[in-house]
Amino acid sequence: MNKRFTIDAESLFRILAASNLRIIDVRGREAYDSGHIVGAVNLPARELDGAQRLDNGLTVSHQVLGGAHAQEKLRDCGISNSTRVVVYDEGGSYLAARVWWMLEYFGHSNAQVLDGGLHVWRDVVGIVTREGSTAPRGSFTAYPNERRRADFAYVLMSLNSPDVELYNALPPEQFAYGAIPGSRNFPYLETYDGERFPIHRSPGELQELFAQYGVSGNKELVFYCGGGYAAAQAYLAARCAGFARVRLYDGSLDDWQKRGGAVVPWGKVER
Repeated sequence: MNKRFTIDAESLFRILAASNLRIIDVRGREAYDSGHIVGAVNLPARELDGAQRLDNGLTVSHQVLGGAHAQEKLRDCGISNSTRVVVYDEGGSYLAARVWWMLEYFGHSNAQVLDGGLHVWRDVVGIVTREGSTAPRGSFTAYPNERRRADFAYVLMSLNSPDVELYNALPPEQFAYGAIPGSRNFPYLETYDGERFPIHRSPGELQELFAQYGVSGNKELVFYCGGGYAAAQAYLAARCAGFARVRLYDGSLDDWQKRGGAVVPWGKVER
């Protein structure tokens, strides 16, 4: 497993008192209040979403906030560009992956996901608290890397590109119902082993998992789902596998369809 992007519960426990560490609980407030890692600050993943009203009057609800708004929220959590950040959710969820992708998109180079989330933390460490935590305001400055994000225009232009592979991260039954033409399926649930992430421990083994779904890594990979959350889990797995050229289609099918994009069963296109 690529330890650059994930951290296990035992390793996090050993650095819990580090002054440059910020632990971010990305679950909702109610879940956070019911018990969280000591020192963790609550930043629900949905608070980093923005809504975009289109010219046709429709609204795309799940798109990452603009850099200025996002950096304010991250600063409120005590994050600076040099801060070591660990994000977690309950475990077996894509919320932590979504926020981790946002951090990478905004140029933060030292962020990790807690492997197994709070579920494994409880099993391995056992220490949680209900006492809320805050952190001194940080100074994070966002430098969006557009090579980590895809929008409607990019996906549209990539449909016939020999250098781009488009993958739907939803379960097969949802992929069968309707997908962007020409895309393939890589179910995000395949990256889990029970409550833990990833299902395999080395980049090579993760690459074997991707290869089962036709992902080679020789091309740029673009992942999408319904709104950009499940796709974030597939994106994280691809980065852990060592793939460098990876994008997330923010807004995903919600954005695609509301802008007039067609979907077809199984993503199949008649040639």
